[in-house]
Amino acid sequence: MTRIIVSIVSEQTTPNLIFIREMLKPDDELLFITSKKFEGKIDWIIKALDDKNRSMNRIVLNDGTEECWNEMIFQIKEKLSTHANYLVNMTGGTKFMMSAIPVAFKDFNAEYYYIPFPKNVILKIGTDEQSDIKHRLSVKEYFDCNNTNIPNIKELTQEEEYTKLFFNKFVNAELNFEVIGLLRNYRDKNSDILRIETEESSNPKKPQITGLSDFLEDNSFPLKTKGKLSKHETQYITGGWFEEYIFSKIKENINPQDIALGIELPISDHEKVTNRDLDVVFTYENKLFVIECKTGIDKESILNETVYKAAALKNERLGKLSANTSIFSLSDENEMFREIARALNINYYDKSFFIDENKFLKLINDINKRAKG
Repeated sequence: MTRIIVSIVSEQTTPNLIFIREMLKPDDELLFITSKKFEGKIDWIIKALDDKNRSMNRIVLNDGTEECWNEMIFQIKEKLSTHANYLVNMTGGTKFMMSAIPVAFKDFNAEYYYIPFPKNVILKIGTDEQSDIKHRLSVKEYFDCNNTNIPNIKELTQEEEYTKLFFNKFVNAELNFEVIGLLRNYRDKNSDILRIETEESSNPKKPQITGLSDFLEDNSFPLKTKGKLSKHETQYITGGWFEEYIFSKIKENINPQDIALGIELPISDHEKVTNRDLDVVFTYENKLFVIECKTGIDKESILNETVYKAAALKNERLGKLSANTSIFSLSDENEMFREIARALNINYYDKSFFIDENKFLKLINDINKRAKG
């Protein structure tokens, strides 16, 4: 008898994908049931599955049918077979649709399941049976099933040990912050170091940086090309190092299922499309965590810009299931900043959490609680 996994597709696609990944066997078929409004989300799930050879069918209810009891049941029943065993995931859909599904399937061989998301268990409806979910989503799977492409992911610019040294120099104020500040003007292009140091410029966006060579030498900065700063190296010096530091610390202390650095997302902003970066992104216990890294936030306006950017990315691109967004800052403690972030469901951690081992362990414990809660 053919086994068919049934997904009721509505607002949230992540539980659908998790159920399929967990239950799927080599010869299984898939059936998606949804309304016209959510039909496109089936394609998101299929993209995340990346399983082109599997039989997949869909029942798309006519507009308004999902609120018409008899018509909805009729539309579903006419596509079912008595020669199949249906595993029905009841996690999605409206309450009205969920009431109708067992009626539609009552003359067929069907079992019903439910995921009490965000818990990683599957409950078999009508029994006391429950099983732990073993599958853990990758970053790509999570983004794919939320209709978000991730075309560019950064690699580490420097070795982890060097980044730790750079972190220590920063927090102990052993760096030339004037050079770093001026170098921000060159973040998005490859640059000739000698030219930056010696050429006069009337353009304030291309200032002369006379101490740049000394800065690089004093900090034993490992250039990939002698006499040249790539845009990635410039971005590293002007703050990217903190992203790489956090990336390594999360890997070391959390051991997430998947982690990515510097994901660029295309975001539609009215009529124009811009790229916005997600500094550090990881999946842990089938939840998505996003960290915005800032070496300094010294004004409320800068914090607001950072917080609203993080909130906008979460709401526009990552789906409502992603409530695990944090800002890691190397600014001094500021309770007002923490409250502003908290108001938008963003977690804010200041410098004290990265120089005090006990507070850092509390930060890690916070992430563990959110992952397993």
